[in-house]
Amino acid sequence: MSGFTFEEIEDILEGKLYNKLKQISPIIDFEFDPNRLKNKPGNCFISISKDRWNEAHRKELPWKDGNISILNHYNKCDLIITEEPIPQLINDVPQIIVKNSFASMRILAKAARHKMSNPVIGITGSVGKSSTRLILEHLLKDSHTIVATRGNHNTQSGVPLYGAKLCKNPDIGIIEISLNALNNRGNQSLTVRPNVCIVTSIGEAHLSTLHSTMNVARFKARIFAGLEENGLAIINKSINKEEFNLLYEQAKKRTTHIKTYSMNDCTADLFLKSKKQNKYNTSIIFHYNNKDYKFEMELPSDGIVENALGAILCLAELGYDLESLLPKIDKFKSLKRVMELKQLKTKDGRCVDIIDDSHNAAIPSMINAIQTFKEKQQFYNGKKILVLGQVADLGEKSETLHHKLIPYILESHADYVFGHGQYMRRVIQNLPTKMVGGWFDNAQDLSTRVPYYCSDDSLIVLKGSVTGSDFSKTSHLLPANISRSVKGFDRPTPLLIAELLQPQWGMIAYDMKKRKTIFQHGNTHTQSIEGIGPILLLYLLLNKGIRYEEKCELNKWPTNRGKSMSGKPFKTGQIFTHRELIDELIQTQHPSAIFELAYLYFGSRKKAMQEISKLNEKINLKSSATLNLTGRYRVKEQQSFTLNDLLKTGIILSRYQIKLPVCLPDSHVNIRGIMFGRLQSYGILFVHNIVICISGIASKQGILHELKHLLKNKRYLSYLERRYIYNL
Repeated sequence: MSGFTFEEIEDILEGKLYNKLKQISPIIDFEFDPNRLKNKPGNCFISISKDRWNEAHRKELPWKDGNISILNHYNKCDLIITEEPIPQLINDVPQIIVKNSFASMRILAKAARHKMSNPVIGITGSVGKSSTRLILEHLLKDSHTIVATRGNHNTQSGVPLYGAKLCKNPDIGIIEISLNALNNRGNQSLTVRPNVCIVTSIGEAHLSTLHSTMNVARFKARIFAGLEENGLAIINKSINKEEFNLLYEQAKKRTTHIKTYSMNDCTADLFLKSKKQNKYNTSIIFHYNNKDYKFEMELPSDGIVENALGAILCLAELGYDLESLLPKIDKFKSLKRVMELKQLKTKDGRCVDIIDDSHNAAIPSMINAIQTFKEKQQFYNGKKILVLGQVADLGEKSETLHHKLIPYILESHADYVFGHGQYMRRVIQNLPTKMVGGWFDNAQDLSTRVPYYCSDDSLIVLKGSVTGSDFSKTSHLLPANISRSVKGFDRPTPLLIAELLQPQWGMIAYDMKKRKTIFQHGNTHTQSIEGIGPILLLYLLLNKGIRYEEKCELNKWPTNRGKSMSGKPFKTGQIFTHRELIDELIQTQHPSAIFELAYLYFGSRKKAMQEISKLNEKINLKSSATLNLTGRYRVKEQQSFTLNDLLKTGIILSRYQIKLPVCLPDSHVNIRGIMFGRLQSYGILFVHNIVICISGIASKQGILHELKHLLKNKRYLSYLERRYIYNL
């Protein structure tokens, strides 16, 4: 009999029925998230308390107690398994009380497996689990009932849950088993006991905890411990030899029925013979059992093709007819953001294709995406652009493994490469400047910039991890910004970029005593493409106390050129007083003066940047506001600050306004402040308790002009004259 009776569940779990309500239908489905309950007969809700959930996961998680969360969904279930009764539902839903509701899932899964008489396929691998599972589902869905993993339910909680769902005895079960479900907290392959085990890949995922791919392989090989005796083991022969041999030996302990597939090894049981790229699909020919077969797929990466070969081998070995299955593959659609084609058009008529592969990333899948990008370029006449986020969870080897991407990027023939995230920063720094669109630390700025680089008939490939940064936001921000884009450029220059991104300046005046904005003018949403690092450095130096009359010999800095305001050359060994260096910082922001002050007062540029970053975080500026000391535009580390960031900086700097120069010496108005910027000009100006911030004017003279204009405006002047403008 498929499904469970209440009595069976009581017996299996050694539980007790709290309220003896009549069973209407057998229990054939289980959920621990009430939002996933569907309004159909046979549902059972497994109520897990917050304490039990955190205990099982060995950390504090934002979990809502199941006895509370079910109260809005109880009409969708026929049974609740819980550790504590829910009195509010005593007359509504039968409840079985157990000692440990989390552990009950594993017990139910083992019992359900005895009711399952059809094949269960278990899939593991560093990458490719979900794609392989989805391809299997796609090929069988028209003729089979299927229980298959959904979402990220491939963990210590998810595998038993889907194992319990096998109680309905579907035609086939397809269960993803992640490394989390094979670790030392329990091998869940022993719970679901697959008839078929597939290992799709061994890569650099999880190196933050496992440290080597051999350790990854050792844990992944545990899937074979649950394989039924003489079941079917399928292993990707493209896995590195040492790791492959380990997997093969572990599989041999359970079965002699071991089959392999490969994209590049013709000794595998099933292997790729050829692959022909078209603009929106790929034709694939593979060899199996002394025969060649052909199929087509929409926009597959090499990884998707490889996973398709694994799925095909699995079904062939289970006895399915390939000739009838293969025509179905060309209609396969993977998960959202897995090689997803987004065809867009800008407001000025430029056509742009995005291949969005940002569902997740590992180093092998990053390489696959870059190679797909290279292969598809021949079909596009416009700019070819790579947008790459970092790969998460690589531990101490993160920098080294990201460095492996550089040769593939260089050989990709990309017109522009954009990077995002800490570890992609070093990758971008190692690329030729002409190839770099920019490195960004946030998805908003990245997604704003890329559309300007798109010409008509452009191709963009988007790839990176969804964890460890906000890169996942790029998936919806970038298409939206491309659709809104009204202008692109052929040959970007810093000044052109600044003019496009900051076409109109903005001003805000803030009363620091009353803590309120007293007026604003222009575009208050204006954003720079330069940084505010020099101003935060000035604040930190003033905080430390400056030894104005002390002298120093200028160190050898890469920016040692030009002359100071007093006519001294910026050259190695030149004598400067600290006062002269501070004056340069305030008036010209000369990089050599900034570097020397950082060295003198912090010991190094790196230590000064660390203090600036701490201050940035403390006063809650955009993180991209202070990516370098000098504030200069750098294509390989794109900075940006808002008018609001200027204001926050002005508020903390106000305590030192007396140390700043007078801006309009010929005026009766005592305005002090600092003006800075190279591509555009920015100002933080003080009139006693009022701070005026200006951003995005073409020059410092432009700021002074606007100040004079401001003082002639009776409406604005009245705000100032009441208490602040004259030295009373």
